[in-house]
Amino acid sequence: MHTHCVFLFIFTCFYASSKASLVEIESPLNVSKRDPGSVFYTLTGGPQLSGCWMMSMKVGAAQFDKIMVDTGSSDLVIPGQSVNAYSGTRYDTTGKYQYGSSVSSGYAGGASWKGGFFADTIDIGGSRAIATFAVMYYQTPDNVVADGSWTQGILGLAYDALARAPVAPKTVFSSFVSNNIFTQDVFAFRGCPATSKSKSYLDFGATDDSLTCTSTNQPLGWVQVTSKTYYVVNVLKVGVDGGEVALQSDWQSDYDRGSIVDSCTTLLILPKGVFDAFVAAIKKSGVLAKAGMSAAFQNAFLYQYTGMSSRYFNIDFASLPKISFVLQKADGAGTVTLTMSGFNYIQGDGQGYFYFPVSRSASTSIIFGAALFQAYYIVFDRAGGRIGFGPGCDCASNDASTVAQVSVSGSGGVPKNQASAIDDSLKKSDSLPARLSHVSIAIYVTLCFV
Repeated sequence: MHTHCVFLFIFTCFYASSKASLVEIESPLNVSKRDPGSVFYTLTGGPQLSGCWMMSMKVGAAQFDKIMVDTGSSDLVIPGQSVNAYSGTRYDTTGKYQYGSSVSSGYAGGASWKGGFFADTIDIGGSRAIATFAVMYYQTPDNVVADGSWTQGILGLAYDALARAPVAPKTVFSSFVSNNIFTQDVFAFRGCPATSKSKSYLDFGATDDSLTCTSTNQPLGWVQVTSKTYYVVNVLKVGVDGGEVALQSDWQSDYDRGSIVDSCTTLLILPKGVFDAFVAAIKKSGVLAKAGMSAAFQNAFLYQYTGMSSRYFNIDFASLPKISFVLQKADGAGTVTLTMSGFNYIQGDGQGYFYFPVSRSASTSIIFGAALFQAYYIVFDRAGGRIGFGPGCDCASNDASTVAQVSVSGSGGVPKNQASAIDDSLKKSDSLPARLSHVSIAIYVTLCFV
């Protein structure tokens, strides 16, 4: 049997409440200019089942090229000159003023750190602002936050409410917005899988319509952010293979009574009942068995993150069941349905292996991790309290069924055919406002999930 296994490192940050957050991986980079006032980074790498998207930035005089981009936390955390179990670029705090007393933070995987907050000039693609950030003095040696090889720190992009900084603006992103460096409190994320022909981008301060398929076939589906801590959304219904899944009575009792959208959680994490219904439908389809996978191998693939080689197993992706998530629309009156087919939730590592990056948990809420990010173009309109979803990778594919779907409606429900036509009247109201489409400064960071 030819298999390929991946060890997952998933950390849960407990600032105000616990959540799955960090997965570490290396991302080599090349830098190239785009046009005056904007820069993008091209990163290359391997399997995306054990990693987080990376970007480059300069903090004071220290250049960091492996900063994880995390929508599930809010602080920028980098290593200081005395931090242990680390080999790489460090930030020197000598002669620098520390704001407030020392702080500490821990993660569910066992990693933790202690440090303090400082302020200095942050340079992202040539645009600069003074911002506060955390500098680590100490980290658990047997379970590090950053080792200098896989990663050099974390840039949190969640709301300021989760930030630990004792002074305002409390986050790096808010500092760039308040100084009018980023002219809008919004960023867009397109994280394409390793097998995609499209590149991955993080677009600060604006949104570029060319990064999504919506300009030609679908509008963005705007979802309401119900709590400005994490990016919390309200999942009203879940559908598997066209049928509605019965949700537990205490549905979404975690994360301020919602589900969260988190780029540095590797997996799509589902409550046990939803996960079990999903896996049962996959097995019932017979697709894996017809591909030659034994019952034992199917279980290893679906439950243990065991990779299957495309050389030995020919999967009929189109015959796999779809999974749909019906979310509360931003205007509160309708719904947005996100539908992923087998082409989307079984993902390749670019090296000939495919994985099922979906997991079950005891939580009552969903964590929309990197598995979802690799299927959609996602706009985080922080000021507007909403998140926009649109298909964003491989839009030019000859087979539209391979592209993740978004449908917008004025009422709830789990449509059996998510490829149904969308009311043209929604295209204008659900598109980005003109003020977000044309701004003076836009920063593009090409990302790779490795």
